[in-house]
Amino acid sequence: MLQALRDARELSLREARAQAAELAETGLIGTLVEMEVLAVHLRRRAIAVSVEPAE
Repeated sequence: MLQALRDARELSLREARAQAAELAETGLIGTLVEMEVLAVHLRRRAIAVSVEPAE
């Protein structure tokens, strides 16, 4: 997951760890395009994801 986050968002390892924790806990929020790009990177690494509208 860390490598997928780093590739998709060009994050440092520290930033990727923080976002991975947020993703696992509450999910990430962003534009539909941002989330779909991230989902593609995660799916390439066999990580199941879904993109849903924020409530």
